[in-house]
This record gives sequence, structure tokens and C-alpha cells, in this order.
Amino acid sequence: MAQGLEEQARKEGKVVLYTTMNATETGRVVDAFKKKYPPIDATFYRTGDEALLNKVETEARLGQHLWDVIELTGFAGYHLFLKGFYAKHDSPEREFFPEGFKDKEGYWTSHYTNTHILIYNTRMVPKDQAPKSYDDLLHPRWKGKMVLDAKDYEWFANMLKFMGEEKGIAYMRKLAAQDIRMQAGHTLLAQLVAAGEMPLGIAMYGHRAEQMKRQGAPVESVALNPVVLNLHPVALSAKAAHPNAGKLLIDFFLSRDAAKIIQSFNRIPDRPDVPPDPPSLIKGIPILPSDLTLVNDYNRYVKLFREIFKVY
Repeated sequence: MAQGLEEQARKEGKVVLYTTMNATETGRVVDAFKKKYPPIDATFYRTGDEALLNKVETEARLGQHLWDVIELTGFAGYHLFLKGFYAKHDSPEREFFPEGFKDKEGYWTSHYTNTHILIYNTRMVPKDQAPKSYDDLLHPRWKGKMVLDAKDYEWFANMLKFMGEEKGIAYMRKLAAQDIRMQAGHTLLAQLVAAGEMPLGIAMYGHRAEQMKRQGAPVESVALNPVVLNLHPVALSAKAAHPNAGKLLIDFFLSRDAAKIIQSFNRIPDRPDVPPDPPSLIKGIPILPSDLTLVNDYNRYVKLFREIFKVY
């Protein structure tokens, strides 16, 4: 079957990927695919979740079907799934992925995960004074000294579910009263913490903190309970112009070889047979996999988040 798929993919000769993963990292995975299947011209377009959703839905309204495979964060990916944008592809690689990281029908599989952790600048915050819990963030000493991504709706929704809606909203209002600096871009915010512009970064990405530490940045991380996991589903377009090449690209994205590339970026592969480097990025921390069904109430969560944190 795999050989037949490869033969059909080679005949199609092209595959287009839409993604929200870092462009340099995506390029590494795509280049490895092209090296393995040189006759297939694989290209990709990279932007953020909101922009990619708008692009996909706008193109669909115009009758344009320009992508074969898509990879984006959980809420955004699940939104497209609910709207019927995906075709089934029960990749043989899916057997290596645990429940919760794939759907049962074969429409999507998450190939890597982002953890939401606290980071702090070690030159500004002594280790024994670093917050150890979400309640610690409410201490007066941290007022005006924290950053949070201005579009972290998925983290917000999962935190409300974990805490309970009423208690969660009450907590978020207290957190917002700490004069949080709101700005879009997890990487940019982590860089601000590393540069000493702000002591603390809330719900930053664990792999990014590890990358920065290895580059000598004065940052350390704390796994506050819970650590919300953002899944990154990869899926085939229901209107793919190159469906077989798309299936082959998905098989590669879910393969051990691709997971090893993901691992080399200090990211967290979702294949259990390829642990992250270091394993402590996921091992032994209080994880809370994102509940993708919360996207059904997405607009309400966005409105609440913006109202509480005064993001307009």
C-alpha cells in the first residue's frame, strides 16, 4: 500500500503545506521529506493561527483549494475539522500515537506539543523567590512585572475548565489586576524576559525556554499546576489537489525520522518512542492536555479573555 501511495504521489509531483510552526523548523522537516522523495516538489506557507484560519476560510469562499496538508495548533485545527475541511487519512504511523493525540476516525493526528510554563529571569528573581503556583502570581511583589500572550485563548479556556468556570474567572480577574503586560507572540515575550525587560513570563512555551537556556540566556522555568498542553494536529485537505502526495507528507510528519528532527529543536514530539531533549520538558510535570471541544465556545472565551485582560 505504501509503495502504491508513493508511486501515486510521485505522479502528482507536488504538495503544499500550510503551517503555523516556526518557518526555519518547518523548512528542516520539509527538506528532509524532499530528500527522501526528490521528485515531489514540497512547498509551505507559514503564518500564525488566526491569520491562517482567515486565509483558509477566505480561499474556500473563493473556491480556491491551494493547500494539501495543514498543521496548526489544537483549537484552530479542531475548528477546521468541525467545519469539514479535512479528509480521512488513517496513516500507518498513527498507531504510535497515544489516545488524546489523535481522533478515532483518522482525520487528524498531533505530531508535537507545546507546554505552557512560567519562565523567569534568574538575574532578577532568586530561585527561592520564584512563584511555585498560580496563586503565587497574585503576590503584590509581581504587580507590573509579568507578561502574557495577548491571544492565549486556548490556555485561558483550559484553565477555566480546570479551575471551574466561576473560580477560574475570579482568579483571572485577580491576575489581570496585577497589571499584566499583554503582547502577542510567545517567542517575543520570552525574549523580553531574557533581556530583563520583565522578570516573569506566564504561559510561555517550555521548548523555547530550553532553547534560550542552551544559548546562555538567564532564564529558568517552573511547571505551575496545571501545565496546559497545546496539541498540533496535522491533517489532509478534503479538497486537496495532490491528495496522495499530501498523505505521503503526513506519513512523514508522523514518522520517527520527523519526530527526531522535532526533538532536535527542543520541541516535544507526540510519539512516545521519541522523548524530548531533555525528557524533563514533559516527564514528571502536571500536564493538562488541551480539551479541543472547548473550541465550540471559542467566541465566548475570546470575549471573556479580552474583557478581563483589557485586550482590544
